[in-house]
Amino acid sequence: GEADLMKALQLMPGVQSGSDGSAGVHVRGGGSDENLILLDGAPLYNVDHLMGFFSVFTPEAVKTVDLYKGSFPARYGGRLSSVVDVATQPGDPERYHVNFGIGLTSANLGVSGPIVKGRTAFNVAVRRTWFDVITTPALAIANADAKRNGDKYDAHYAFTDFNLHLSHRTDQW
Repeated sequence: GEADLMKALQLMPGVQSGSDGSAGVHVRGGGSDENLILLDGAPLYNVDHLMGFFSVFTPEAVKTVDLYKGSFPARYGGRLSSVVDVATQPGDPERYHVNFGIGLTSANLGVSGPIVKGRTAFNVAVRRTWFDVITTPALAIANADAKRNGDKYDAHYAFTDFNLHLSHRTDQW
C-alpha cells in the first residue's frame, strides 16, 4: 500500500474508520465532524480525495502529527472528539534533498533545500495520481455512448497535491 496519514491514524487505539469510502476518523465513538484537523495551525474541513481513498496529506510534506483523543490543550478550543495537529516539513537551510516514491496509484516527489544558505529554505512536495490512466479505458465506453447521444461527456479522474513550506530565519543569534 501507500503511506496515508489518515489511514495510519485509524490504526491507533480508540480510533475507528468510518464507512467504506470515507477517510474520516471516529475517536471514542464521536463523529468525523467532531474532530479538529489542523495543517500548520490552519483548520482543514475536507481531508480526503476520491470519497476517502486518499487523504490530502502528502507523505513527503509531513514532519509531525499529534493526535489528542482527550484533554486537549486550551489553544485548540473546545472539540468533542479529537484534535489532529499536522506540521509540515521545513526545508533544510544547508543542503538539498530529493525524495521520490512511486506506487500503484500515485507518485510522490519531495525537494528540499536552501534558497539563501543558512537563512531561507524551501520544501516542496507533489503527489499525482494516475487514476485517469487506469480509468480512461473503462470509461471510454461511457464517453463513446455520451458522444453518440450528442452529450459532451468526458469522464476521467485524477488529482495533484502540491505543498510548499518556506522558512526564513530573521536573525542568527
